[in-house]
Amino acid sequence: MNSDKKAKLKHFKSLNIREGTPKDLAIAIKTFIQQAVIIGEYELEKMPAEYTDNLIKTLSKYPEYNKITLDIIDIINQKK
Repeated sequence: MNSDKKAKLKHFKSLNIREGTPKDLAIAIKTFIQQAVIIGEYELEKMPAEYTDNLIKTLSKYPEYNKITLDIIDIINQKK
């Protein structure tokens, strides 16, 4: 693993959930980030779809996060 990837993983590990984030959303975000770190550390090809699906479903419950939800969907659609 190169130093750029190591730095990104270190950054992901240091991320915190913003105070005031709904509990179910905080859990979905934290789980997604933890899985992203695992993928990076073990140099896996992709994340199991369940993590992304759970994040999007949880985000979609909160209209104030609509932009983020749509951005994630756009990213997913670009990968196809």
